Amino acid sequence: MSIFNRKTTGQAKARPSKGSPHRVFGLWRSFRNNEDGVTAVEFSLIAIPFFLLIVALLETALVHMTSLDLDNAVKNASRKIRTGQAQAANKTAADFKELICAGTSLIDSCKTNPNLVVDVRTYQDFSNLQTTPSDLYDSNTNQFNNQQQFVMGGGGQVVVVRTYYKMPLLSQITTIGLANAGPHHRMIDAVAVFRNEPF
Repeated sequence: MSIFNRKTTGQAKARPSKGSPHRVFGLWRSFRNNEDGVTAVEFSLIAIPFFLLIVALLETALVHMTSLDLDNAVKNASRKIRTGQAQAANKTAADFKELICAGTSLIDSCKTNPNLVVDVRTYQDFSNLQTTPSDLYDSNTNQFNNQQQFVMGGGGQVVVVRTYYKMPLLSQITTIGLANAGPHHRMIDAVAVFRNEPF
């Protein structure tokens, strides 16, 4: 029998104790080489920024869609004033707001929504027109001041239709940067400037 196949007798193989450096390094080497759960750890690191990005994209898309929807509705409703149809029918401010609401589908409870303000004013020419919300909107309290007017004017007069919607943001995440009318609200405006036809 070869001496290499003989079992050693009288000597037991030494095992490292629990606190020995060999055992500690062995555990560290095993932990370092173990890749179980790596995907879960990596996903947890990028999950929050990823979902924030998705929410920001969806919220931004909703804001732009609402802005385009309101702008289109205001232009269509303003055509009634420009052609004299609204004047002939003695439309009130509530009636005109209802015309706007009939053309939009993204504003919740549009007809009775206090965050939707419509202002119609008449000028003799295109100079010194008021197209900003400074006289309708109090930036300190972030509330409308109920100073809006509704004057449709006669034939040949210049009319400015201003519509402002204080849109609540669904995500409630201020870091997205969409809020410009107080916390968690976005001011959307639609302005139409035209001269009435000589009706």
